[in-house]
Amino acid sequence: MKKGAILIAAMVMLGVQVASAQTPASPDSSTSQHTQTTQPAPAPAPAPAPPPPSAARPQAYRYGSISGSWLMPSGDFDKVAGDGWAITLEGYQYMSPAKKVAVGSQVGYQSFGKKNGVTVSNFPVDAVLKFFPKPGVGKIDIYGTGGLGFNYQRTDVGHSSNSDYFFGTQAGVGAVMHGKGAAGLIVDAVYHWVFSNGSGSNFVALRAGLLVPMMR
Repeated sequence: MKKGAILIAAMVMLGVQVASAQTPASPDSSTSQHTQTTQPAPAPAPAPAPPPPSAARPQAYRYGSISGSWLMPSGDFDKVAGDGWAITLEGYQYMSPAKKVAVGSQVGYQSFGKKNGVTVSNFPVDAVLKFFPKPGVGKIDIYGTGGLGFNYQRTDVGHSSNSDYFFGTQAGVGAVMHGKGAAGLIVDAVYHWVFSNGSGSNFVALRAGLLVPMMR
């Protein structure tokens, strides 16, 4: 009887050990974390390339122009001269890199229409000053202009003629219209005072011409 109880107890202990060996062990949490595959973070998208800088307009400090004008006599001069035309050569240079003030000179030929048998022509030589309030802001530069000089004036009446030198001044406003290059178009309206005999030879000149750079 004692041997049977010992045998039964041994068999029970053996069964417990077998059952324990067959029970699956729970996975270790730290081990499972190490076995997970780590996904790399996505690379940031490349920044878009900046647009290429726009080409700056070529700059120059000396300009020359050739222009034509329509002349309209004013005051008492209108009684002896009709509307006329003129051709002008001009050169000017900016005084500083700010390009607000320029000095230059003009020469030309002015011919007025015949009226009451009188024909008047004029050869002006003037020193000019130009002021640009906001240079280089856009495609159009507005300016004010003034000048003074001498005029060789010739008056023909019938078969006789008379000529003399007279002092004169001028003042007006204009604009320079730029393209892609340094060249441009120039337009202005200028009032001229020529202090000739009598009440003077005053007139308005409406001008348009081509402006080209002379030196950068």
